[in-house]
Amino acid sequence: MDENSLQEVQSRVFSEVLGFEELPFMAAASLGTNFASAFVDHELLNPLSARTVRRQRRLQRDIALGTAPGADGKDLRLAVLVQDRALMADASVAQVSSIAKGEVEVIFIGRQQPFWTRSKQRPLKMGSSISPADAGYSGTLGFFARSTTNGHVGIVSNNHVLANVNKYPLGTTIVQPADGDGGGSPTDDIGILSNFIPIQFGGFANAVDAAFAELGNSVVYDAINIYGNGNTPPAVGSLSPAGTAAVLPRLEVMKTGRTTGHTQGQVRAINVNNYVVNMGRQGLARFDGQVLFEADPNSGGRFSRPGDSGSLITDRTGIPVALLFAGSQSGGQGNLGITAGNPISTVLSQLQVSFV
Repeated sequence: MDENSLQEVQSRVFSEVLGFEELPFMAAASLGTNFASAFVDHELLNPLSARTVRRQRRLQRDIALGTAPGADGKDLRLAVLVQDRALMADASVAQVSSIAKGEVEVIFIGRQQPFWTRSKQRPLKMGSSISPADAGYSGTLGFFARSTTNGHVGIVSNNHVLANVNKYPLGTTIVQPADGDGGGSPTDDIGILSNFIPIQFGGFANAVDAAFAELGNSVVYDAINIYGNGNTPPAVGSLSPAGTAAVLPRLEVMKTGRTTGHTQGQVRAINVNNYVVNMGRQGLARFDGQVLFEADPNSGGRFSRPGDSGSLITDRTGIPVALLFAGSQSGGQGNLGITAGNPISTVLSQLQVSFV
């Protein structure tokens, strides 16, 4: 079906199956709303029986609608995303399929929960969200390191995460979870920004987007375990900082980050020069000697998204490979995007730190 037909189908499903009612045009327009938020719970406008309300509440909670490619790869079909497995065989799903004249893809996605990476983690874990206090955004704690100049232990992430692209001064308070995930000072203080490599503009080449924050003396941390996804995240590997990985195209890698959690991918290119990154208001920054990654073709998802910046990328045995700092939302294997990382040896030498 085409896009207009798909929207008509979604409208019917919203009203006939999920129990939403479309707002009058002028009311919806006054909210500046999009298609989906132009619908409200039917019960708000027309009281229903308690049994009907319970049924509709369940469907509203457990069925999401989206767009999927058609069977021929050209047209579109309705994606029906189901959180409760018991509903896969429910009459409501059959009703949706009937409304869409069979042009549906029904996908069980399980119960959706925020990634653990966005909540408070004590001991601190690699992959959890961090930011300066009151920054208004979120990044990722890459790994734990020790300064080779003063011996202090701290965390490594990006300059644009811990220093907001050269903006924040040394001594800035760092919080976990990130300010963008509800963290705040002083309750969630973990340390202070103590070093960052300035990002250069105007065509000058950069080697890294990296920064170091010293941890407070009482902050506990886990410098060994690499954690996977789940409400209680399982350890899926151990960091092996003493190992050496031959970083070549197709090397299989993994990372845990604030936004996408634990994902797997592979090296796409190495020794990439003139890699230009849009740093927002500050302008375009050029990077040389970088490593590019793409999603594992069998993963079905992206390797990284915004907010994963600062993640440590390792090979599948836990040997450090790179510090994630940039990426795109398209291109690469399956058009799932390309991710860029600073080689880990360059990060360590520039920041003058070593793994704990």
